[in-house]
Amino acid sequence: MTTPARDLVAAAFSESLARAARQHGWQGWEREAIEVEVPANAEHGDYATSVAMRLAKTLRRPPREIAGAIKDQLDLRPPLASAEVAGNGFVNVRLDVAWLRGQVDAIIADGADYGRSETLRGRRIQVEFVSANPTGPLTLANARGGPLGDVLASVLTMAGATVEREYYVEDTGTQFEAFGRSIAIRYRQLHGEQIEVPADGYPADYVKDIAAEIARRDGDRWMKLSLEEQAKRFVEEGLAWVVGDAKRVTALLGIRYDTWFSQAELMRSGRFAAILEELRRLGKVYEKDGAVWFEATEDVDDKEGWVLVRSSGEPMYFGKDIAYHVESLRDRGFDTKLDVWGANTHYHLIKMRAAMKALGLLDRFEVVLYQYVRFLHEGVLQRMGRRTGQFLLLEDVIEAVGKDVTRYFLLQSSADRQLDFDFELAIQQSNENPVYYVQYAHARIASILRTAAERGITSAGADLALLTDPGELDLIRLCLRFPELVDDIRTHYGVHQLTTYALELTGAFHGFYRDHRVVSDDVPRSRARLRLVEAVRVALRQTLGLLGVSAPDRM
Repeated sequence: MTTPARDLVAAAFSESLARAARQHGWQGWEREAIEVEVPANAEHGDYATSVAMRLAKTLRRPPREIAGAIKDQLDLRPPLASAEVAGNGFVNVRLDVAWLRGQVDAIIADGADYGRSETLRGRRIQVEFVSANPTGPLTLANARGGPLGDVLASVLTMAGATVEREYYVEDTGTQFEAFGRSIAIRYRQLHGEQIEVPADGYPADYVKDIAAEIARRDGDRWMKLSLEEQAKRFVEEGLAWVVGDAKRVTALLGIRYDTWFSQAELMRSGRFAAILEELRRLGKVYEKDGAVWFEATEDVDDKEGWVLVRSSGEPMYFGKDIAYHVESLRDRGFDTKLDVWGANTHYHLIKMRAAMKALGLLDRFEVVLYQYVRFLHEGVLQRMGRRTGQFLLLEDVIEAVGKDVTRYFLLQSSADRQLDFDFELAIQQSNENPVYYVQYAHARIASILRTAAERGITSAGADLALLTDPGELDLIRLCLRFPELVDDIRTHYGVHQLTTYALELTGAFHGFYRDHRVVSDDVPRSRARLRLVEAVRVALRQTLGLLGVSAPDRM
């Protein structure tokens, strides 16, 4: 596995800073980490660090003086060619061109391992995502967490972690009970009873379908039971239908879960009662008005705290979720539990952080919050809500535009931004559609390689020194960004950067193809450019692979 260029540059900066510190007798410099970035303006070099500006206060020296000392101590050998001090104290460096060309072979040699690392080796991480209440089919509104969680799991795996994807089936609670009651009411309606679904029920057609299946199989067998007895019986059938449907639809979206974990089984295990007892011993819970409360932290307005168990004895979702996280982190031994939740859980996240801190698990609990999806169709934004029956099924979207487009569109924006799903753009097969545009680049590369093979030209023995044009060298630089991007996402979870990178790499490749004839009568140059094209294919395929989007050879 190739060491990312940025890491090599960071190591060189670290060594030069240490030498400069020894030479000038600096103290306290060790506390400042070396951060390396790609300058916004390519004229400023390939990489830069602002560590001199961040050290100015500690060292009581002007930033440019510190930067100059660091520059002077840089070991200018491959991968580095030159360095300069810029601005208020940046140290900019440029890569050695011969080393840069050599990375083409390194990328191709890595192949399917390009971008992989051992950074997280030995760590077990659970990524829990989607986990919609098992009361109906998956909609586009709550589907965004699917690709987000799936891609995060893939990135963490590429970084060396052992990752398990989990769907938390929340098969207890008032909403689940309302679901069972709604099925029972539809069942009674099928047998002639005049009864309506209440406002807190589920009126949509899928509930009718579940009730009709029960009626076809069992007839009026259950009509002698009360509504509540029917609800308790039918909710299990509803659960099986919903979970089965979720498994089928998430598979259509290219997601395979390792575990479907039942909240009901958790509650039967005794873990909930054990956690309550532990929190009591820690002095974090108290009783009031017959209910059990968690003591609020000082930084929230709810000084009274949060209910764990109602006065009726019914456990609240907050308490169940604490038990679930403890079960994952302690009983199953995950080093980190990474949850992908909708933005409406923000306050629940505050409560969970307080609970995890009390239990000594806060540093192993991480959450990505995402804003919901709006459906843009013919210029009209349509909000979706399962209870009213006005929703867009995820399955319908996949059927209309395909798995690849659905995933890519759901990943285009940062998770903390609301996402508009433009259906009319999604169905286009043109360069306006970003998925088509990116996939076409991969197909074009395959076509170039086929054309070369037909003419008896391969990249074997290519002289990479012939890659001298700025467009060729910039394409190599862009390919080298992929492993750095993987590392950034491992740290900050911004998976949308993969779609941005895919477009950037695709645009650069199409520009290169427009300006440079790859297969020509100049066989040595053709070999070199074919080799470069093969490296681009590796970077593009790896990117699409993480996104869960196919890389076609023909379109």
